[in-house]
Amino acid sequence: MARQGDDRRGQHHMSRRSKWRLLDRVALFTMAAVFCSSIMVLAKEFWNVSAHEVVMRLAVLPRQQILFATGLTAVSYMLLTGYDFLALQYVRRRLRFRDVIFTSFTAFALSNNIGVQLISGSSARYRIYKSYGFSTIEIGAIVVFCTIAYALGVVTVSGLLALIDPLDIANLLHVPQALVIEGGFLLLGVSFAYFAVSALWHKPVAFAGFHLRPPSLPLAIAQVALASVDAVAASTVIYVLLPDDLGLSFQSFLPLYLIAATASVLSLVPGGLGVFETAMTMLTAPPSKAAALSAFFAYRMIYFIAPLLIALIGFAVHELRGKRTKRSGRIDRQDREQALMRACSADRAVSRRFSLGMK
Repeated sequence: MARQGDDRRGQHHMSRRSKWRLLDRVALFTMAAVFCSSIMVLAKEFWNVSAHEVVMRLAVLPRQQILFATGLTAVSYMLLTGYDFLALQYVRRRLRFRDVIFTSFTAFALSNNIGVQLISGSSARYRIYKSYGFSTIEIGAIVVFCTIAYALGVVTVSGLLALIDPLDIANLLHVPQALVIEGGFLLLGVSFAYFAVSALWHKPVAFAGFHLRPPSLPLAIAQVALASVDAVAASTVIYVLLPDDLGLSFQSFLPLYLIAATASVLSLVPGGLGVFETAMTMLTAPPSKAAALSAFFAYRMIYFIAPLLIALIGFAVHELRGKRTKRSGRIDRQDREQALMRACSADRAVSRRFSLGMK
C-alpha cells in the first residue's frame, strides 16, 4: 500500500512537471510570435527612416530633457522600492534600509529587462532575501504582494482616468464613451473589492501555489496608492523624451502609456522590447518617425539599460560577498573543530599521565 501511494505521488509530480513544461513552451512560442509580429509592424512603420536620421535626432536631443528623464527614472525606481518596504510589513519582517533598497532595485531592474523566462525579479528576490535568512514562504509572499501591487496600480489609475475624462479617452481609442465609463467603474470596482477583502476576510487565500492571508486594510490602501503613483511616475520618463509635435497633453498620454505598458508585460517579451514601441506608435501616430524612434531608443537606455547595468554590478558584488562569507564560515568551523580535537587530545594525554602517576 505504501509503495502504491509513493507511485501515485510520483505520477502526480511527473504530471505537474509535464504541465509546467507545456506551459513554458506555450509561453515561449507566444513570446516569439508577439516579438516577431511587433518587429514586422515597426519595420513597416519606420521603413523610410534611416539610422543616420535617428542618430542625428539623438545628437540634438536637449540635454535638459535627458537629465529630466534620468531624474524621473531615479524617482520611479525609488517608488518601486516602496513595494518591498510594504511587503516586509506584510510578512512582519525587518531589514536594513540599504538592504531593502538594494534588493528591490536589483529585482525590478532585472525583471524589467530580462523577463520571466530567464532571470525574473522573483528569482533575484529569492536569492537575495534567502541570503538574509528569509524562508521560502516569506519570499513567496513578498513576490505575490509586489505583483498584486503593480497590477492594482495600473487598474486603479486606468479606472480613474476613464471616469475623469471619458470623452477624451473614447476619442483616442475610437470607442463609445459609454463603454469607457463602464470600463472605468469596472476597473475601480476591482480595487474596491480588494479593499473589501482586506477589511473583511482574514483567512488564508490560495494564490500562485501559496496560502496567503489578505493584508490589513491600511496596508492594502497604502499598496494601491503607492502603485498608482508609481504608474504615473513611470509614464513621465517617456513623455518628456517624446517630440513636441506629438500634440498630446499628459492626461491624454497617460492612458495610452498604460495600455502600451500592460501589453508589453502581458507579451512576456523581455523588457517588452518591440511590443511597447509598437503599441505606442499605433496609439500616438507620431508625425515625425525619426524623432519618435530616437525617443524610444533614449527611453530604453535611460529607464532600462542603465539601471540593468547598475543592478548587475551590485548583484555580482553581493554574490561574491556571499561566497566569501560562506568560505570564511567553513574555515572558521574547521579551525574550531581542529582546536576542539587538539583540546581533547591534550585532555586524554593529561588523563593518561594522571592515571600512570596514581599507579
